[in-house]
Amino acid sequence: MSIKSALLLLPLSLLLFSAAPLPARAAVQHAPLTPAFLKAERIAVPGKLVKAARIVDAAGEHILVVSLRTGTSSAENATPGDKEELHELFASLYVRKAKRWAREWLIQDENDCPIVDSSANFFPKYITVTDLDQNGIAEVTVPYKYFCGGGVDSSTLKVIMRQGAQKFAARGQTQLGGEPGMAHGGELVFDRSLSLKENAVFKAHLQLIRDKVYIEH
Repeated sequence: MSIKSALLLLPLSLLLFSAAPLPARAAVQHAPLTPAFLKAERIAVPGKLVKAARIVDAAGEHILVVSLRTGTSSAENATPGDKEELHELFASLYVRKAKRWAREWLIQDENDCPIVDSSANFFPKYITVTDLDQNGIAEVTVPYKYFCGGGVDSSTLKVIMRQGAQKFAARGQTQLGGEPGMAHGGELVFDRSLSLKENAVFKAHLQLIRDKVYIEH
């Protein structure tokens, strides 16, 4: 067994971080993980892995797993044998408890779209781990889009943020490029809770991420 392979099989706490929770307001740390590490830790990945990261914050050690799965639609008008009409999106955060990983939260969505054109995609570059309110607890932001239609149209766009039990979202449509004044789509709606003063920093971050991904050329 190579040194690299042996390292992948070590417990997460021995690889980088202590298993003990960090002091309150300690800096949030995160680093990418490999599929081999997830397998060694017995963390299931539904579908194709999009992104995985290890995170340590004041609440302890965590593993973030983002994946996309395609399959057969359950709709009555589904195309028999077509395994690309259903698109399922998953983002899970696991926390270490004793010697096991327990799921702390799950972001799950699906695009069940038979017959017409369909797709679903995350934006891996903009899946972020932050500590915007500097309370030592990581915020995880996951942007994605999905499309279901028979022509040239906007996709549904969502930017979801989780901080422990808290959830915030910006939802709307992508914008199709075109001549000035002729753009289509681009709608955006924030959760009402983001209008609160204490959540202003979260709203600004969701706006920032959305602005980086909403235009389709």
